[in-house]
Amino acid sequence: MSPLPPPAPDAPKGEWRRWARAVRPARLAAETSERVAEHLAAWLPDAPPGWVVSYCAMPDEVDLSGLSGRIDRPLALTRTPGSGPLTLHRADGPLETHRYGFTQPVAHAPPVSPEEVGVVLVPGLVFDRTGARLGRGAGYYDGLLPRINARAALVGVTTDRMVVERIPAEDHDIAMTHLATEFGTLPVAGG
Repeated sequence: MSPLPPPAPDAPKGEWRRWARAVRPARLAAETSERVAEHLAAWLPDAPPGWVVSYCAMPDEVDLSGLSGRIDRPLALTRTPGSGPLTLHRADGPLETHRYGFTQPVAHAPPVSPEEVGVVLVPGLVFDRTGARLGRGAGYYDGLLPRINARAALVGVTTDRMVVERIPAEDHDIAMTHLATEFGTLPVAGG
C-alpha cells in the first residue's frame, strides 16, 4: 500500500491535521527519538547561549527525555496550564501528569524567563522546508514563541516523514529557524 499523499499546500489546516494524524505512528519508535536527541546534543554546543527549552512528549512525538544527560546547558520544560499560555520551568524539578497524559513541571516549579532562552525545541504535527509549523491547533506555541528572546534558535523537532515542501501558514505563525530529525539538525530556508 502506498503512503497517503499530503494535501495541497493551500489546503485548510484542518485537512493537514487529519493527514498528519493518519500518517504518524500512534507511538514513535524509541530508536527514532534516540537518533534525533543524538543529533541535537551534537548541535547544541554551537547554538545560541541560554536556556534550552524542551517538552515532555506525547506518544506520537519525538521523546527528548534522554537529552538532559547529554548536554551541558541549563534545560527548561514547558508547562501547559489549565488556561493561558505555556510557562517555562527548570527541568530538574518535580513533574506531574497532565490531563492529556504527558508529564510536565508542577505549577510551583522554579520558572525560567523567556528572555533567558537560547533554544526552543518545538514539537509539531508537520513542518515544511521553510520552517512553517502546524501544531495540534490549541495555539500554545503561538502564545509562547513571540515571548522568547528574538536571538533564540527555534527548532522544529520531528521525523523526516513529517517534513513536507509547503504547508499553509498565517501571518501570526512564527517559522522555525532549524529542523531536527533522525537525519540531523539543519537550518531551514526561511530561518
